Amino acid sequence: MLGRMASDGRPLDVAAIRAALDALVRELSGAREQGELLVVGGAAMALLYDARPTTKDVDVYIVKPEEAGIVRRAAARVANALYLPGDWLNDAAKGFIHGLALGETVFESDSLTVRALAPEQLLAMKLCSWRDSVDFDDARLLLSKLTGNRTAVWARVEPFLVPGRETTACYAFEDLWENRWGLDAAD
Repeated sequence: MLGRMASDGRPLDVAAIRAALDALVRELSGAREQGELLVVGGAAMALLYDARPTTKDVDVYIVKPEEAGIVRRAAARVANALYLPGDWLNDAAKGFIHGLALGETVFESDSLTVRALAPEQLLAMKLCSWRDSVDFDDARLLLSKLTGNRTAVWARVEPFLVPGRETTACYAFEDLWENRWGLDAAD
């Protein structure tokens, strides 16, 4: 089972993600014009930065909402064919997406382009969720991809904070910044 995630919940590695996306392309071919998904979360971190060896799922934002049903049905067929969990591809993270800042293309075919969100938006999402050490590690890596002083970096991240989560994100950012640059880092 090269690069597969069994339906028993073993995680997906980068090869498995790419294999699943290839299978998704085959399922979608002929179903519609060129489509676009935005990948976020652990899958984005793995595909962009090889930041972690595995992730439990592929969190996406479906750019054209009218295609959500088509993509979900195709993803379900891929899950059956590759013995993946039914939610291997899901849009559960959409509640942490506020605005859109497009990043690098991580997968492309004739019928599907998969892009990551820009690092500042991925960082905003991590800061808003701020659940565990994995979020902290991902956020630390994302912070390293952004240049500027604390004020400049925060100004790039702040527009993408989820309304109602700004305070959590602000405290998380301060902790992250101090961990990286120290308490007395110049602004």
